Amino acid sequence: MRETGFSHVVITTSNAQQLGGFFAALDWHQQSTPVSADAADFWGADGTQAAERWVAPSGACEVVLLPVANTTPVLRPVDCAVTTPGGLFDINMRTWDSEWARDFLHTHGWRELVPAVAWQFGEVHTSEGLYIQDDGIVMAVMQRLSPPLEGIEFDRMSDVFNSTQMVSNVEATLAFLKVLGFERFIDHAGPLPGEGPRVLQLEQYPVETAGIHLSIAHPEAAMSGSIELIDVPEHPLPCLEVPNTDGRGLRALAIPCNDVAETFAAINDSRWSGQVCQPLAERDLPGLLGGQCFAVTAPDGGRLDLYQITQ
Repeated sequence: MRETGFSHVVITTSNAQQLGGFFAALDWHQQSTPVSADAADFWGADGTQAAERWVAPSGACEVVLLPVANTTPVLRPVDCAVTTPGGLFDINMRTWDSEWARDFLHTHGWRELVPAVAWQFGEVHTSEGLYIQDDGIVMAVMQRLSPPLEGIEFDRMSDVFNSTQMVSNVEATLAFLKVLGFERFIDHAGPLPGEGPRVLQLEQYPVETAGIHLSIAHPEAAMSGSIELIDVPEHPLPCLEVPNTDGRGLRALAIPCNDVAETFAAINDSRWSGQVCQPLAERDLPGLLGGQCFAVTAPDGGRLDLYQITQ
């Protein structure tokens, strides 16, 4: 079974106006739609307000904002350590200029979690900073330093191209993702070169024990819609208990399927059948997510929504 990477990010938020302003300033296109009873049940959204679909200029990526009250507990506490396992940790966007991005993000309600630092992954030199807002959503903003970024076009900031999960064990989560057609195509074990440890707040540990295990997976070995997994073998932290519905923050990644019933059967026939949190059913959900879909959680609580590709 080989499908594709994630196409949507589903966010439950009490700051829809502020987040929408961020995407509007990047010329993403907005579509508002009522929150159906199905959507309220599926994700734990507030059915009295409208959902917002924000579609990137490329048309290849979409963010769905679902309203919840500001008293709704966050999925990941805003003050928890970066490498804490549990749920979805971040979404990743590229920029041509990290300093410009910092000021732009501050204007739209994001604050620095980790200032941009330079580090190296293989032959790639990157500047990466982490930003967080009041729903506990973390965004990694990356600027390629060298070699030049080729084959990707964007204005100021890119589509959401990757999402990271901090996990208890990379190999266990990869085994789960493999049932959904994801395959590892990047793997790194050991210390991060340069200032890399600062990105993950590991600079307080000795170099010899501050290594990580990082893997990136996608059905077609592409960065667009890829899922990144990170664990810290020598300095593990307790895993957060993340609810599979309700909550405020990065709620789910949505993955299109050519045959969602086949994908559902593959999960049910695997040792991960108990991870299904919403069974396969026809649902009235925003935009392309409507129709046959189900939801399943990764071993550390990162939720994935699988939906049938429709014309």
